[in-house]
Amino acid sequence: MAVVNRPCGVFPCVRSNGFQERTIQNGVTLKSICDFIKTQLCTVAISLTLLSSVRLPREAFKYGAVPYLVVYTFWLVVVGLPTVLLQLAMGQLSQQDPVGVWRAVPILKGVGHLKVITSYIICVYHVVLVALSAAYLIWIGKGTFPLKDCIKLQITPNGYENKMNASECFNATFLAPFTEYPQYLGIMAILIFILWFFLPILLFRLRKTLKITLNVLAPFLVIITIVLCTFVSHGPDLTSLFTSCEKWMQLSHPYIWHSALVQALLSTQIASGYLISAGGTVYRQSDVRWNAISIITLNIITGWLWVLLWESIAATTTKDKSFIGILVLIYQSSVAERRSKEWPLLAFGIIFVSGIITILVLLYPIFDKLHRATGDHWRLFATAASALGTSLTVAVLTRRLEVATLLDELAVPVLSVFTTAMEVVGFVFIYGSCYLNFDIEFLTGTRLSYLWIAILWLVPAFLFGITGWWLRAILRSPWGQFWNMWPLVGVFIGILVVMLVIAAVAVAKEEQFNLCSKISSAFRPSRLWGPEELMARYVWMSQRHVNGTLSNDDREDTNYAEIIFNRDNEKKYHDDWVQQNEYQRTYYVYTKNGDDKDSYRNDSLTDCNLSIPLPIPRNKKAKKEKESKFRSPNICVAKNELGGPVNCNCNRHFTLNVPDLRNTNNEVTTIL
Repeated sequence: MAVVNRPCGVFPCVRSNGFQERTIQNGVTLKSICDFIKTQLCTVAISLTLLSSVRLPREAFKYGAVPYLVVYTFWLVVVGLPTVLLQLAMGQLSQQDPVGVWRAVPILKGVGHLKVITSYIICVYHVVLVALSAAYLIWIGKGTFPLKDCIKLQITPNGYENKMNASECFNATFLAPFTEYPQYLGIMAILIFILWFFLPILLFRLRKTLKITLNVLAPFLVIITIVLCTFVSHGPDLTSLFTSCEKWMQLSHPYIWHSALVQALLSTQIASGYLISAGGTVYRQSDVRWNAISIITLNIITGWLWVLLWESIAATTTKDKSFIGILVLIYQSSVAERRSKEWPLLAFGIIFVSGIITILVLLYPIFDKLHRATGDHWRLFATAASALGTSLTVAVLTRRLEVATLLDELAVPVLSVFTTAMEVVGFVFIYGSCYLNFDIEFLTGTRLSYLWIAILWLVPAFLFGITGWWLRAILRSPWGQFWNMWPLVGVFIGILVVMLVIAAVAVAKEEQFNLCSKISSAFRPSRLWGPEELMARYVWMSQRHVNGTLSNDDREDTNYAEIIFNRDNEKKYHDDWVQQNEYQRTYYVYTKNGDDKDSYRNDSLTDCNLSIPLPIPRNKKAKKEKESKFRSPNICVAKNELGGPVNCNCNRHFTLNVPDLRNTNNEVTTIL
């Protein structure tokens, strides 16, 4: 798509009364209510993944529950809300995957590939948690609790007591070394294979089956959580969390700020690219502003509830802060409180169902990309991705928790912060905040306030500033000097290689004559950028390139998403448009009088139609051109003789004057 270099200003459009009469009036129907509920259940499912139910409480245990939740809430509002709005808007506008949306800035297309890679990495090591929860569900369900392999009795003054804690139980069973207990690794490998090959079947129809699955699992998980919280939690034990002031000293260190920032990016699925794919599918018929607010609000509420839930269940039990800390907490608290095996089964069931939602949400942008890249053969490539994921997950499991911890605490945080920061830089600074504002107005019918734009400008500073503070602290620590250095270097080298390779490919694809022109063109949107649907693209391009003369106060707010992206209303809108028999209108037409003097006719601006582009830019330069005419291809009228002046006009009914060789004028009338 050619880019019009013009001052960034207002993109108004004058709407006629006829268009106002044709505007679709949305009534509250049973179908609209059901669609709204289904969409909101998908939003609820985002806040029920393992990134919120397991990772968030585990990080809160490290730095103090209440201080961590306060910082986490701050980042959700300041960084999460504008970034979620950006991703949903770009996904809904382009209806593309996390890679395809970078047609807006082809030089940064590597950011989209890094998002897909990040989603895949998170899925690889979180399958270990899902497989562990499934294994303990099966073993506790078919046997006794505690497990026979986790009992080490010793004589004490109070009688026989089990001296094997929960961490030792996990390390002696399903996390045991392969050389000591190969049978446990075999069982885990089978469970991992099932998770990687059978759960993706729920994405067989991508958006349709994803929504059905999330609409079923989200209420089910909420009900189980309420039951567990009602009968097992200890409410009075939570008062100490709000009265203790010891953990507030952590706010002076960068670790809590960086951890909460990364957690905000992971919990809202900003880092995985799910919101971009869902913006054009799951949320395609809804307002991106309210969706962004609902996603952030639900993550704040569920984040606090998840942490308080596990804190109340743990009671006075010493909390494990490792990668499997919540699984250890469930087992240890159940043994310490001498609960029947139904309650640990219920708790492990919460982790298992949450893990299913997590895998589906993380795989959805990956499969969406495969579907767009390979067409009908995407399921074969998805199967290959599952086979590779199975191998990688088993490899992570053989190293017990070392690799999983390294990925979760170093690799994924760096990837999440970098991709999010570059995403905001690409769309706000390179693509342009004015065009971004116009695109959001195109979707919602209302321009964003300058406050939103200002916050988006500050988001990269927050991301890079906090990450730099964290890297400085971690590299200066004794542990960082010997162990963290090389993994961090590897992550940065991988990011640099992906960005440079994809950028080189994007530059090579540009159709320019020299390298400088190719690089310059790669920073501008390609001709494939924009809405995919023809009617939406037609309206978007028309309004994007029009030079308006009205101010913001003279314009009316119209939600273009209701007209264009709603397939149920698309046919009605098209029929109403055709019935008007308005094919094209002239606004500024320059004709010639008989005395060869230019005359200027200004048609009424009230005839502007949103579905028809303005044929001639309305600017001062056009007025000063003496020979400027309204030209329409393929329709020209020759005057008097061959080689004489040519007058081009556009009309459904036109007259073609043909010079007569017998010196007589014949007039032939033709109707299109």
